[in-house]
Amino acid sequence: MDRSPEMIRQARARQPAGRHPGNVVFVEADYLDDTALAPGAYDFVSAVAVVHHAPFVTAIDALTGLVAPGGRLVVVGMARNETVLDRVISGCGLPASLAYARLRGGRRGPAGMPMEDSAMHWGEVRGAARRLLPGCRFRRRLLWRYTLVWDNTRESGP
Repeated sequence: MDRSPEMIRQARARQPAGRHPGNVVFVEADYLDDTALAPGAYDFVSAVAVVHHAPFVTAIDALTGLVAPGGRLVVVGMARNETVLDRVISGCGLPASLAYARLRGGRRGPAGMPMEDSAMHWGEVRGAARRLLPGCRFRRRLLWRYTLVWDNTRESGP
């Protein structure tokens, strides 16, 4: 699902002819629109580089509202550097970033993909995630990303 018609078009175009998985549907919609998807109906929900495009609490509330009891939410997000330690840790990812860019011929992403920096720094994201999603696993990753994994252990939704 993506709210960008261009991103949906590109995703469809990347599917090999005749090899489209039967359980994959491309949907042009916004996860923040509570009428776009059935609440609590999905065993697995992922959000890759989208949470920082909305207020964090709003985004997390919308995503957890989609996760079925026993389901899992995985967020791959971005955060900004705030402290000297943040900058040092991020600097460690620079060689990997340069190598990745060289392998991709310097391309940054699909043409037309919306780009926005994160308004929250690492500590803010980690603190908010732990407050909103008790039991979540937060990991800082290379290339200025984090992963957040939350299992919905509640019996009737988030």
